[in-house]
Amino acid sequence: MNERMDKEICRTIHLLQASMPEPKNRQTSIFALLRIAASEINGFLLTGLFIGVLIFGAVSVKILSMPMLSIFCTAPMPMLLLFHRYVLTCNDKMRELEETFQYSYAEMLIARSTIISCYMFTTLVFLSVTLHFSCGESLLRLALCGAVPSIYLCTLLLFLASIIRNQEGLSVIAIVFWVAFCFLITALPVHQLLQFCSTAVYAGLAILGLFLYSVCSHTIRARGTFYVVRI
Repeated sequence: MNERMDKEICRTIHLLQASMPEPKNRQTSIFALLRIAASEINGFLLTGLFIGVLIFGAVSVKILSMPMLSIFCTAPMPMLLLFHRYVLTCNDKMRELEETFQYSYAEMLIARSTIISCYMFTTLVFLSVTLHFSCGESLLRLALCGAVPSIYLCTLLLFLASIIRNQEGLSVIAIVFWVAFCFLITALPVHQLLQFCSTAVYAGLAILGLFLYSVCSHTIRARGTFYVVRI
């Protein structure tokens, strides 16, 4: 009787194995992941954010007459909104579904953040050009000043998205925090500090931020997500 049951159990296991997902013996091509992530994003939303950022940046620099402060506060906003819409609001069912495919949630997390970063870079270039012609500030300094907060915020959100399970509150907190922070630094003499910093300082901070972003992306892609916090 026991031998017969053992045979039935083994037969059932073999039948179930045929319907189970294949083990991930290799990582999916990054180009395939980027193509999937890009197809998720609404083009009308990207266009609206792009136009809104350019208008807001041009208006703020005319009102405040502080180009470095304007781009420092404006540049990260599209990235924060896109993270809220396409990364931090992804539900558990989508994560479970992705885990059954040939690519995992961790890989899609990297792909989505990469697409958002590329869009952020493109928007930053046009925003810098707009403010450059509006106020005459150095184009390179404007671009680097806007890149620094964008890179570090993107790295921080990417890291938090990999360790925090409930991310709905996180995205809202990040946006509210940044808006409050922008109002605060507008009232404080932060513009003088931003104006005082040289182009080399901005470049060094940007390079360091890109290094941290690369390390974070590689770690998540290699190890996957590991949730340790619930908010």
